[in-house]
Amino acid sequence: MKGKGLMRPDITLVHPLFISKDPMEQRLMTPYFPLGLMYLAAVLRQHGYTVEMFDCTFREDYTEFDAYMQRVKPRVVGITSLITVRRHALILGEIAKRHGATVIYGGPDPTGVPERYLTYRSGGEFVADLVVFDEGELTLLDVMNTLYRRGNPAEDWRDIPGLRLRDDEGRVVATAPRPLIADLDTLPFPARDLVDMDAYRRAWKAAHGYWSLSLINTRGCPYACAWCQKAVFGRTYRSRSPENSAEEMRLIKETYAPDMLRIVDDITGVRRTWVPQWRDAILARDARIPFECLTRVNLATEEMLTALKEAGCVKIYFGAESGSQKVLDAMQKGARVEQIERAAALCKRIGIRTYFFMMVGYPGEEWEDLLASVRLLRKTLPDEFSTTIAYPLPGTKFYEQVRDRLLFQTDEWHLDWEYTAQNRLLFQRDRYNTRFYRWVVRWFHKEWEDAWLSAGKRVDWRERLKIKVGVWAMRLMVRLLAHLPGATTIRFQPAPGR
Repeated sequence: MKGKGLMRPDITLVHPLFISKDPMEQRLMTPYFPLGLMYLAAVLRQHGYTVEMFDCTFREDYTEFDAYMQRVKPRVVGITSLITVRRHALILGEIAKRHGATVIYGGPDPTGVPERYLTYRSGGEFVADLVVFDEGELTLLDVMNTLYRRGNPAEDWRDIPGLRLRDDEGRVVATAPRPLIADLDTLPFPARDLVDMDAYRRAWKAAHGYWSLSLINTRGCPYACAWCQKAVFGRTYRSRSPENSAEEMRLIKETYAPDMLRIVDDITGVRRTWVPQWRDAILARDARIPFECLTRVNLATEEMLTALKEAGCVKIYFGAESGSQKVLDAMQKGARVEQIERAAALCKRIGIRTYFFMMVGYPGEEWEDLLASVRLLRKTLPDEFSTTIAYPLPGTKFYEQVRDRLLFQTDEWHLDWEYTAQNRLLFQRDRYNTRFYRWVVRWFHKEWEDAWLSAGKRVDWRERLKIKVGVWAMRLMVRLLAHLPGATTIRFQPAPGR
């Protein structure tokens, strides 16, 4: 946060992730400030509002926010939230409300389950005043214009599209939907100057020897994976122009000189002509920065991957998920195992590193499907991968599929997560317990290590022995656990970076 509270801002935007309270984030140490807040700040400043950021990333406790609120007293506090930081977001909202602020929530979790915020009370008082639903820039601008009686203020909150609020009886109601922003080039670049980038640089450098910033080119995803929560941007797909993105990259390179960029789009390359045009725009502006991105195996053509490589791509994340076509079809993934194999082979040939997201424990998965995933990992040899035990997010088809087997009530506030990988979403299964899947995750990793040895990776004899013994032990353990009776409760845990 810049500004040190020298003047009272019109609004303070809050990022509620505390690395100090999150063992997974401490282990990974790959912090990125949410671009959503930076876009909100940029739009509000464009319309004459003063904005401050309160970033919890490197702070120790809530007391620092309490002291900030007491000193600065912003009239409005906007808090973004994910399910993984909901507890922190609610506590920070309590503090803001106690100091008299209008409290507004937004982001994926408030969009997915607005009632979790709007019906939450502290000391008998509601904490949240409003939830900004879906895409927030224009909705928050309307809210600010109404609060400060500027521009074209609304006479009633219900006249502002894109909100969730309480009626007179305390029930959560929705205003009209807001049309999505059609031309993303009309948005100003994110207000990165409001964040202490030196703190991020130091954290990255200390942990990894390099540092990375994030950038987004598109909004939305047209695919319909059953487990994926499409809150905020939905299943539409809108992209900035290649030139607009390349110009932002040029400014990032000149201003911050990061060693790496992370392109945080749900998917890169949905429109086949976009990536080659983006490459050309980047090279024309001398804006090339090494970057990593996520795309789908069914989009990974040789032409697109080559253009990405020439634009600076060094690593691609693929949601491979499973080596079983039956499981992929159950997930409504819209991809085939052969496409996963081909994408991996193309990346190796072109010289782009690969990272696979794998998933186990999806309804209907059987032992033969797990074996198929092992075969996929051994055959494709991704440079890195991680494995998630499937978990049902509210608002997804997967969630609805297992709703009658959920082992918690949606109004049990004490079940909110305390840190990123804690996942408290539980449901009852017919087969295989928590212990089994935790061993499956270890087994996958050992099979992958052993496959790299078979492919000629050089390690000393001690490491080779450790891997060989490890893969044998893992195979034995998972086969044993697969045939033992056990509890059918699964505690889910997302993979790093998921």
